[in-house]
Amino acid sequence: MLRLLAILLVLQMGVPRLRAAEKPEPPDRLAEALKAVGFTKNDLGYQPKGYWSRFPDPQQVPHKLHFFDSLFAEPLRTCDFTTVMAQAVKDLMSVEKFEKEKDSLFKLTYFLGIQHKVGGFRGYSANLDPQVATEAPLLSAVRKAYEVAGGQMRIVVFGKKADWPDPEAEIRKQLQGVDPELEKVVAALVLNVVDAYTWRKLALRNVAGEKLQAVFNLRDFHGHSTDGQTYPYQVDDVAHDLDEQSLYYAAQKAVQGAHDAARELKSLVTKDAAKYKGVAIHCSTPLGKVVVSGTGNDAHPSGEYAVLIDLGGDDTYSGSVGATSSLDTPISIAVDLSGNDTYQCDDVQRLSQGAAIFGAGVLLDLAGNDTYEAKRGSQGYGLFGLGMLADYEGDDKYTLEYSGQGAAYFGLGLNLDGTGSDTYYLYGDGQGFGGPGGVGVLANVEGTDTYTAEPLAEKAGRPDYHSEMKIAVSQAQGCGAGTRADGSHGHAWAGGLGALLDIQGDDKYESGNWSLGCGYWFGTGLLYDGSGDDVYRSVYFTQASGAHFCIGAIFDEGGNDKHILYETGGAGIAFGWDFTVALLVDKGGDDLYEARMISIGCAQIRSNALLIDLGGNDTYTLPPGAEGFGAATFLESYAKPSYSYGPYSLYGNSIGALLDIGGKDKYLDKDFASGKESPSARAADNSKWLKPPKDSPQFGYRSFGIGLDAETGTVPDFFQ
Repeated sequence: MLRLLAILLVLQMGVPRLRAAEKPEPPDRLAEALKAVGFTKNDLGYQPKGYWSRFPDPQQVPHKLHFFDSLFAEPLRTCDFTTVMAQAVKDLMSVEKFEKEKDSLFKLTYFLGIQHKVGGFRGYSANLDPQVATEAPLLSAVRKAYEVAGGQMRIVVFGKKADWPDPEAEIRKQLQGVDPELEKVVAALVLNVVDAYTWRKLALRNVAGEKLQAVFNLRDFHGHSTDGQTYPYQVDDVAHDLDEQSLYYAAQKAVQGAHDAARELKSLVTKDAAKYKGVAIHCSTPLGKVVVSGTGNDAHPSGEYAVLIDLGGDDTYSGSVGATSSLDTPISIAVDLSGNDTYQCDDVQRLSQGAAIFGAGVLLDLAGNDTYEAKRGSQGYGLFGLGMLADYEGDDKYTLEYSGQGAAYFGLGLNLDGTGSDTYYLYGDGQGFGGPGGVGVLANVEGTDTYTAEPLAEKAGRPDYHSEMKIAVSQAQGCGAGTRADGSHGHAWAGGLGALLDIQGDDKYESGNWSLGCGYWFGTGLLYDGSGDDVYRSVYFTQASGAHFCIGAIFDEGGNDKHILYETGGAGIAFGWDFTVALLVDKGGDDLYEARMISIGCAQIRSNALLIDLGGNDTYTLPPGAEGFGAATFLESYAKPSYSYGPYSLYGNSIGALLDIGGKDKYLDKDFASGKESPSARAADNSKWLKPPKDSPQFGYRSFGIGLDAETGTVPDFFQ
């Protein structure tokens, strides 16, 4: 009996237990749709070859950001790429993290900008080590500033100290009665500026002075950059000779130094605000002025500031604030702790409000309903440098003409806003714009926000022929655009990375052409919107779109959203022209998609254009017969290729796809002149379709339009 029990025990151990019935994995609808035309996900994207006649050799396009080729080859990974940046904003851009984690702003700078712009860093530390003197700490720090700039603070003539100027005596006089703890914080910040200056100086060791000045004077990239109307050759020369690692090491030190000072200053003032009401420190250094004001309502005139600190109050700032006002003031840090402040710069030639050329300009405003007004190169702008504006709390208003609100050419421009309902307005080149070689990011955490890039050319200039010259070229709201120059001087510059990241809130986006997750000429344009009922209104080449070897994408995490193209309303809502990756993913809500022509999952000239809506009762609207709803426009050259001059169109895959999973959906044909709507004859809820259809002589040739509407399923690539 015992032997029988032993045998039964062994048998039981050798037989696996029956598992509870496992829920089957939902079908991968993207894989299913591609399989219907003989493709897999590996057929998405591009890996251009040098033998593709007339295709710009990807190995020789200057200023291309290092990640581009990888995303161009694996476009579905654009979601991961964008989500990492959005997660950094969620985790790090808050007052709580600002106070508790001393490197939160440093890390945010890394994940949004540094890692995409320049190699060699992995976001560990800025390695600040300010050795604050025990006695006369600020005087000692200022003395270091003189030394590093090759100057002399103490002047001796006729064998004795000069009677004047006497900066040492002036500083000692101003510090009488000043809280020693405050003096230590300011001294540490000055020493960190000195540290950053040293690395910036090293970065420029091989760059000719006259070329530095020529590039510093550039304020009109927005006017002639897209088609290579002119060739500022000094830019290429500087890029060749610049030590970028040293430059952005200096920038990271400036960001960390600003953060350290702001945290400590806030702690001091919170304990006893009245103690700092009458503070007034003003001293000059070879690196710029050092100014500290108290908690009253102050007016700060324009000037060349290395350090500008205001401890509270409703303040007014004019001209350059937290900006490199000249080549001699390459590191500029401004900190305002609280109050409803006004920042204003009316000078077209002056950088302001978190902007830098060949250095770092950082403006931190911790609280208050603030107003920012400027002309150009402001509110988070970088040209061969890092410009940052970080506003943590309050209902803020940003107004600009061109180049800012998170914009960069060959540099980094970051506009970061925490809580509050904010308003952004500009003419163009901003709100997350990456020009040639640049990374420009606008990130906003929460609030009901309004983003406007002026759509009317009569106001903003830069009329676009795609819209009868009535609508402006915006290059905004997540746009990465390069300089073609293939039809002019041939110095074609790859576009950079432009990203707009809004984490939560019911937001409104208004723009003209070339906007809202749009790429152009090896550029990458991204827009991420988290929760909220959002409205997107724009015109042409917009809303996950692009032209000429680029990436344009929108990722919306949920809410009842409206995607509307008006006026000539086309080339958008997942549209690609000429080897473009266009990707629009919406993860829930009852959404509306409306366009006038060639939109809504439409691929032309060997592009990949995918519109994927995951959940909700959605409505899709196009005029009768307009290309879209998952379409790939056929060209005769696909069927009868010519090998004479430009056969590269043979080698790419055209894929236009519309996938809707879940909900009761409507597909409408609409006559916009009369407003009359009728159910679409080509697409319907819970159905599949191909454009061209399988029985068409145009079907095949590596060019497929795909539509799939299903009640269930998923696309696992977007749920990592």
